[in-house]
Amino acid sequence: MRKLLSRPGTAPAAAGLAILLQAAIARMILAADETRVYFLGHPLNWECSLRAHYGLPCPTCGLTRSVILTLHGHLARAWHLAPGGPALTLGVLLAAAGVLILAAAQFLSANRTHGNRWLEQRIKLTLQSGTIVWASVSIVIWLAGWAGQFSSALQAVH
Repeated sequence: MRKLLSRPGTAPAAAGLAILLQAAIARMILAADETRVYFLGHPLNWECSLRAHYGLPCPTCGLTRSVILTLHGHLARAWHLAPGGPALTLGVLLAAAGVLILAAAQFLSANRTHGNRWLEQRIKLTLQSGTIVWASVSIVIWLAGWAGQFSSALQAVH
């Protein structure tokens, strides 16, 4: 067992599969609409305390529902609710796919007689830089979406 866990490609493969498995389980047990989240078909009565007390959304208002809607393929509804949800979800799923590609490259590189580390290093570099860029873009989208919600809520309060 110890030898299996120390083989090249095992750690990134486990990480990528764990992320995809979590997304699949979340998709199976959670559902959402524009107003609430459902766990196995039962509504969860979560409410943002900032919105409940002041009528203003917090930075994460709608993010859970948006992520769940994205996992169910309702990208337009998710984007309208909280643009950070689709950006975050798609980024994480792409990162998981990238980590699985890295695992395959590490496995193939380790099983060659001469070992070709160039492809493995190129994939690592692309994955690292792509993750940083996607995270940065996702943060900007998330904050811009929240700023729009906050501005609309402020106008409605006054």
